[in-house]
Amino acid sequence: MGNQGVQISARKRKFLLIVWFLSWLGLGFSIELTRIDYEAVRNADFNPVCKISERVDCVAVALSPYSKILGISNSVYGIIGYGLLLLLIPFRLKSRIRIFAHLENYLFLLALFFVGISIYLAVVSAFILHTFCLWCTVLYLINLAFLVLIIFALDSPKIIFQEFKEDFQLLRTSPGVLVGFLAVILLVVILFIIQLNRAQAKKNARIKTLVNNRPIELEFTKDPSIGPADAPITIIEFSDFQCPFCRKTHQVLKELRREFGPRIRLIYKNFPLDSDCNPALNFRMHPNSCLAAYASECAYLNGCFEEFYEKLIHAQNYSPASILTMASECGIDPEKFRQCLNSSRVQQMVKKDIEDALRLRIKGTPMLVINGRPLLGYRDLDEMRLLIKALLQGKEIPGWK
Repeated sequence: MGNQGVQISARKRKFLLIVWFLSWLGLGFSIELTRIDYEAVRNADFNPVCKISERVDCVAVALSPYSKILGISNSVYGIIGYGLLLLLIPFRLKSRIRIFAHLENYLFLLALFFVGISIYLAVVSAFILHTFCLWCTVLYLINLAFLVLIIFALDSPKIIFQEFKEDFQLLRTSPGVLVGFLAVILLVVILFIIQLNRAQAKKNARIKTLVNNRPIELEFTKDPSIGPADAPITIIEFSDFQCPFCRKTHQVLKELRREFGPRIRLIYKNFPLDSDCNPALNFRMHPNSCLAAYASECAYLNGCFEEFYEKLIHAQNYSPASILTMASECGIDPEKFRQCLNSSRVQQMVKKDIEDALRLRIKGTPMLVINGRPLLGYRDLDEMRLLIKALLQGKEIPGWK
């Protein structure tokens, strides 16, 4: 087929050049947003220029669960997308390679995708997050301009249809082009699978800690949790609902969640101080604490963990009737909840928590494991706040016991 169709008109060249220059702008903003995403997670005091008000706050957007896809920041995808444009457009402008002859048609499809993602993220900001990211909005406008400019660079629909036919024929008749095309698709699929597995691994993470220089691995894939799986701080809490200092620790953790948001993930494990289910005790320090632990797991299995946990941690009465009333207030059928309390499944869940605690040589509550480091006893909010900030900044905490 020679070089037919490879030559580019002055009109197309002009619009593609503008898109190329816009791509540099988009790449710059994407790099800056990636930096903001990184700093926002690791520095609670980070205050970039795009954090203007409650309604215009790039940090709040960066910390939202909508800022990532498969564990990768949206801005990184932006870097890849704009980098691709910067790489491909010069081939269309200068190259005589036949495969790039109708590149603008495929850039149009890419521009549609960019604008679709921009609209989705703008809707999320407006109606879910109720705050906007200034630099993200600039990228949305760049993507819209990209689409408009590419439309001006296109041929008529009839010619475009013929160009798609020519490209399909090129794939059929040129083995090298076909192999290269399939290789790119295969590479994208492999990278997608790898990242999908990495994202899943974060959800099904394990934490290693040391007890008397002996490594202990805690698995929490089936435990109740609050916060994103990729949060830089993971706190595992071993607690007893009737323990006064556990109640105080719960309030401290609530405040930390409010201050640090998605930087923290909490994992909840039970260590009831009741010989009914805890073999480490030979007396009932907190009668009905085993029942409360079973109830928390039942609430988790019925999709009402956080609300039910609040009720349990502040309750004064842990009788079966009182617990069933709490379940009913959460919208759980009392009979279904009663059957759950007596099931071997929740008893095994609590048993596993207790076994984990005993492996860590826990003798009382509360007990926290923060990023694999055990923290014994109650710590007040000021101490915990300093500790979390130090961990986010990658600092070692001297004398942490």
